[in-house]
Amino acid sequence: MPIAILSATHRPHSYTRRIALYVARRLEAKDYTYQFIDFQALPREFLFSDLFGERSERFLPMIEALAQCSSWIWVVPEYNGSFPGVVKVFIDALPREVFRGKRAGLIGVSDGRFGNLRGLEHLMGILHYCGMEVAPFRAHLMRIQSHWNEEEGRPASVLEEEIETFLERFLPAPITA
Repeated sequence: MPIAILSATHRPHSYTRRIALYVARRLEAKDYTYQFIDFQALPREFLFSDLFGERSERFLPMIEALAQCSSWIWVVPEYNGSFPGVVKVFIDALPREVFRGKRAGLIGVSDGRFGNLRGLEHLMGILHYCGMEVAPFRAHLMRIQSHWNEEEGRPASVLEEEIETFLERFLPAPITA
């Protein structure tokens, strides 16, 4: 089964998206398949349709992709001491059965000192409520702007190590023949 990678902000040119794409490259290098869910691609109408029982045709493929993934990696920026409001709207718009029995891994991104520690705690509580198992180890990527190598399109080595540790602890063992 593929792993979902959620770039959990609709902010253009975000470090969150850069980290999510870096995680995708790391999964490819480890021979895992994934579905990339980019919140920048969320249909604008989902706020007014999918929250209230209607299904927009443009949101349905995201729901179907997530339903096929047994594990979700949430890459979440810090907004005002928590996570972006679009994350909560996204969660509220999804049918509950999409969450149940799935495993979530959390990566926090911030330019501050704690790598969205508080926001990931908030998100963990909501995901538990929705029926997801949340992995105990979370990656906290702090001071992201000064720890990003723009030329190479990757984080500084200290953050690469944090991501690798997260992946080692979160990913299922590869299936060998």
